[in-house]
Amino acid sequence: MEPVKTCIYPGCDRPAVPPHPAGGPQPAFCDREDHNALTAHQKRKELENG
Repeated sequence: MEPVKTCIYPGCDRPAVPPHPAGGPQPAFCDREDHNALTAHQKRKELENG
């Protein structure tokens, strides 16, 4: 059994959404709507700039 993948949103430790039953890669983010590629990028920039 593979280890549980964690959401890649900065500071989030929730588990990532499981892979779709039909196949494909496991998503990188959890089930929170505000945790997605755009908001993660914005948060990283915010943290980078203090």
